[in-house]
Amino acid sequence: MRQRWIGVVLTLVACVTTVWLWINGDLGLYVHPRYFAFTVIAAVCGIVVVVASFVVRVPADEATDAGPTRRAWRLGLSVAVVVASLFGVGSLIVLPPATLTSATADQRSVNSGTVVGAGSQQATGDTADYGVKEWATALRQSTDLQGIAGKPTTLTGFISADPDDPENVFFVTRFFVTCCAADAQPVGVPVYQPDWKSSLALDDWVEVTGAFDLNPSVKSRQPMVIVPQQVSPVDEPSDPYVY
Repeated sequence: MRQRWIGVVLTLVACVTTVWLWINGDLGLYVHPRYFAFTVIAAVCGIVVVVASFVVRVPADEATDAGPTRRAWRLGLSVAVVVASLFGVGSLIVLPPATLTSATADQRSVNSGTVVGAGSQQATGDTADYGVKEWATALRQSTDLQGIAGKPTTLTGFISADPDDPENVFFVTRFFVTCCAADAQPVGVPVYQPDWKSSLALDDWVEVTGAFDLNPSVKSRQPMVIVPQQVSPVDEPSDPYVY
């Protein structure tokens, strides 16, 4: 009996939370937009099943009334279901969901994964519309890095440090999501700015404007970097991930 109610509580909290995230526009922090419809429909079906479970009679051998003590236990359990559900939804209002940060980027290693769906990027054509994902892929796949030198770009992302030269090189970083936040891979473009920590901080969202050049750093293993003309703080975008 207790296991049944625990399942009801967990299902109700998960489903109501999912619907709330969708209504509030925050579902994209957890799920790729292509799966919104499936996720919301599944959550609504889950709520319907939970509601139905309240009216389904328990088998006779478990439903036999054992007196006031058992009735009080059932009442208390019902109240716990309501309180737990309200707490789960209420926590989203008090503590709104946050995007993945540089700590996660460090754990998963920037540019260590394969950017599925990015295609072959050689940066030989028009790069005016390239974002962080496209440039990160181009820097990894291009066979002519010298051909990238001098190309201008403006990129927006959050700051994560280059582990080899954290004092002089940082990545303008975004998370690439294929399914959900659990599989998000950090992609980033290195920026050479000596002593950047004097004016910037990890996880700051910035817009970097500059051009690519060979990396002046003797410690960093990044062969090509952006040499910035301007690094401006910006607000975190409503959709911080790339797809």
